[in-house]
Amino acid sequence: MADVQIRTFRNFDPPELVRLWNSAHQSRGVAAPISADIFDSTVLAHLYFDPAGMIVAQQGQNLVGFVHVGFCSNETRTALDHTQAVICAIVVDPQHQHEDIGTQLLSAARDYAQTSGATILFAGPSPNRDPFYSGIYGGSRPSGFLASQPSLDGFLLQNGFEAFERHGIFQKDLQNTREPINFRLSTIRRKTELRLIEDEQTDDWWWNVRRARFDMLRFEMLPKNQLEPIVAAITVYGLDFYISSWNHRAVGMLDLFVMEDHRRKGYGQALLVEVGRRLKDEMITLLEIHAPLENEAMVKLIEGAGFTQIDTGIVYRQKL
Repeated sequence: MADVQIRTFRNFDPPELVRLWNSAHQSRGVAAPISADIFDSTVLAHLYFDPAGMIVAQQGQNLVGFVHVGFCSNETRTALDHTQAVICAIVVDPQHQHEDIGTQLLSAARDYAQTSGATILFAGPSPNRDPFYSGIYGGSRPSGFLASQPSLDGFLLQNGFEAFERHGIFQKDLQNTREPINFRLSTIRRKTELRLIEDEQTDDWWWNVRRARFDMLRFEMLPKNQLEPIVAAITVYGLDFYISSWNHRAVGMLDLFVMEDHRRKGYGQALLVEVGRRLKDEMITLLEIHAPLENEAMVKLIEGAGFTQIDTGIVYRQKL
């Protein structure tokens, strides 16, 4: 058996990286198969992509694994924070697992993060820590490494990481789920209407470098008299890269917001239900939304709108 060489990214690596992505990832939250163009647009084409952070394992002429390290956003979402690094992906060819390749890649990832100034290393991309792979990993958004990839959990815990956050992944099958019916929802529906606009967050650098390539739409709920401001809003976009693996026309839901004086009054639940009705009319068959499991009120709201938790995203952390 040929020795494994650990090295950084070279310009001729993308076809092999895509092959590994399509063959090694066995999880419901992975968009696969994808093309080289999709991998390029969601990973390699980012302005802050650093070839030194894409570390590959090569055996002979083929790649047998890779790990990709990026950096989190700063608090103002205006630049990268190089004190906080994140392992966005770690992939090993199924035919070469249990050969210590993952451990070698992880060691190289730590070295890169430390050399770049990081004092904290996260594992699993998540909100504000997801510089790459939006649209092809995690579903509607990256929310950590998925529990549906059980081998990653034991591997990371054995290598000094600790579980830091847990996010629930919730889906709603619009073809087979009955909508909730109660007096409060019916009252809100009579008093409000939906407005659909393009979601352009031009003043948010972090949003633009990751999300601007997608067609984002924003549903706003407002009183029918339109004399008062919006009461709730949510952003949606098509999860087109998952069509072949999920066999659904799916939409991801992001950034659910309810005005503070309208919270705990049913407006968030009503917004999710009404947006689902509108999208069902457009032949969408599946909705997905994520929420931190520690936010019990948000979880209750989402489940009350007919969503079911189908996976868990786990964010890991290690001090360097």
